[in-house]
Amino acid sequence: MPPPATPAEEVVLATNWFQVVARRPDGWADPHYSLRTRDYVGVVATDRAGRLLLVRQFRPAIWAETLELPSGHVEVGQTPEQAARAELLEETGHEAEKFELLANLSPDTGRLGNRLWCFFAGDATPTADPDHRAEPGVNFVTRPGGVRTLLADQNFCSALNYAVVFTAILKGRLTV
Repeated sequence: MPPPATPAEEVVLATNWFQVVARRPDGWADPHYSLRTRDYVGVVATDRAGRLLLVRQFRPAIWAETLELPSGHVEVGQTPEQAARAELLEETGHEAEKFELLANLSPDTGRLGNRLWCFFAGDATPTADPDHRAEPGVNFVTRPGGVRTLLADQNFCSALNYAVVFTAILKGRLTV
């Protein structure tokens, strides 16, 4: 059965980061509100020693410092892989020859219309670019001890990061 026709939509709020969109499906008394934003990328990256490459940063939405995978938005004109490469470099100062697309997921089918592109980059090495500067407010860390200790860390709390890690496990790129 084909999906219902997409109802007309109205942008009720627009910012540099997202739009709030109202749609009125047939038979609904009230509009359904969702967020339109750019796609995300998340990168599970390991160095040649097998350590996970992670970042710590303060997140105002939850008013806490978090431990996360290198990640960010796909900018206009970028492919998801280009965005993943840029985020790994910007946030960790590392580069990898090969980026493997693990999955393309919907972050939240109830409120978000964007996609989460999950990548794996193994054998990442520090950039040879002497002019590289770390992204302000993002602190690079490596994680020895494996995935089990990472998932037990209360500061590793992003559901989107969990999705990328579990996708890497299911695809055989990480072990628990």
